[in-house]
Amino acid sequence: MRCWRLGSLLEVRASSWESRAALSGKQPRPPSRDTLGFQAAAPETCSAHPRELQGAPLLLRAGIGSLGSSRRALSSSAGDKDGRDEPEGPPAGSAAAPGPAVARRRAWHRSLSPSERLSQLVQHGEHLSPHVAEASSSPPFADVVPQEELQPDRDSPSEELRDAPSKNAPFQLGDLFLAESRRRRDAEFKKLCKLAADGVLTSTWGAVKHADIVGKLPGQMFRTSTGHTFLIRRPSLEEFVLLMERGPTISYPKDINAMLLLMDISQGDTVLEAGSGSGGMSLFLSRAVGPQGRVVSYEVRRDHYRVAKKNYKRWRDAWKISHPLEWPDNVDFINEDILTAAKALKNVTFDAIALDMLVPQNLLPVAIPNLKMGGVCAVYLANITQVIDLVEAIRTSKINLFCERIVEVTHRDWIVLPASWKIGGVFHNMKSNQNKNNESACHDENEEIPAQQNKEDDALISEETKPPYIARPYPWQVGHTAFLVKLRKFNPAYPNTTSNSIC
Repeated sequence: MRCWRLGSLLEVRASSWESRAALSGKQPRPPSRDTLGFQAAAPETCSAHPRELQGAPLLLRAGIGSLGSSRRALSSSAGDKDGRDEPEGPPAGSAAAPGPAVARRRAWHRSLSPSERLSQLVQHGEHLSPHVAEASSSPPFADVVPQEELQPDRDSPSEELRDAPSKNAPFQLGDLFLAESRRRRDAEFKKLCKLAADGVLTSTWGAVKHADIVGKLPGQMFRTSTGHTFLIRRPSLEEFVLLMERGPTISYPKDINAMLLLMDISQGDTVLEAGSGSGGMSLFLSRAVGPQGRVVSYEVRRDHYRVAKKNYKRWRDAWKISHPLEWPDNVDFINEDILTAAKALKNVTFDAIALDMLVPQNLLPVAIPNLKMGGVCAVYLANITQVIDLVEAIRTSKINLFCERIVEVTHRDWIVLPASWKIGGVFHNMKSNQNKNNESACHDENEEIPAQQNKEDDALISEETKPPYIARPYPWQVGHTAFLVKLRKFNPAYPNTTSNSIC
């Protein structure tokens, strides 16, 4: 109310100034923006709501005032033509209650932010600098991502994928296959074989001729001579390493994969392996470095050297039959003591080193000089006492290595199956499952369930009736296999820096 009275007082003073100028015969000057523009803004702004004057920025209030002064200038010129001056007063809408349309519009204006109100008054680009107007008209990130580099959206696979040859390769002579018989929760029988013309797969569950497998696609069920069913498929690299011919104890695939992550091996790397063993680590390293990489594997024992080469060749030959691209021949097996191979490795730089030896600390002074700066040496050790001896040897030596990690990889298998597969029934009444001695008639989990009960369970299990499930860890777990030690080569920043305090 005080704001409205102040605006009315300013309006009266302006009108008296115009009337004195008319009596004196002088042409009244047009009201300036400094004198009347701000004065006229008060009633226009305060007539809407007092909060709008407080929340709106100065530019917004000045713009509304200029509009009000222009409207009053037109009305004053019309009054001069009629020969009388009409006294200005409050707007007509301020005395009476606003209509529904006006009230809705005022409520909509109050919900807008000050910048949104200003955008309603200023035309697009009218009061903007050329640089800002150009930036606002251009699409976002136009300079960052060129238009021609944007990949178009695809509704279907590319033509290269559609025209690619089929991945379904039937079994051929010389191919490797894995026969397994599964119970409801776990594999009961697994055997790795090589297809031969007159070969026969024999087991306590019956026999299957190799001739019946040749020409068939992998992943099919075959019935044995005794009526049991085998699933015939190609083995993965993990399964081949676990089931291949062994010389020494193999490195388990779970530990090998962890070592590959510790060494951060990629395509094209050159890796040194000390201790070929049965060739399991060599196969995983061969796949990791790719055709452009190289693996140099040393083995001191002649029998282990032969087993590693045989397993590597066996896997490559089977891969060539079932895949369009050959497995890379990128592993050099050397039957020699690596401790005496310092001259042969003099001019070779390795990206990573993998050690599987009883006493790896004896090799560090020979192999570490050939490791690139910042490279990783991963050591596979069976017990914790070997880890302690290795760490102590690094601490007392002058080799620029520090122990970054010591890990033990453990996997925990789980069983998730309907309860009917264990107790022999789904929703049977407990009274019907009691025998004469009033004891529950439960089946042992390793005992075969009668075929008639299996049919009844399958009839009860449907989409409408969901059986209860059992989820628990598998009773036979793979325990400790090895400790993995990650050593990193570093360059001391200062001459007096040693690795004694870094481990």
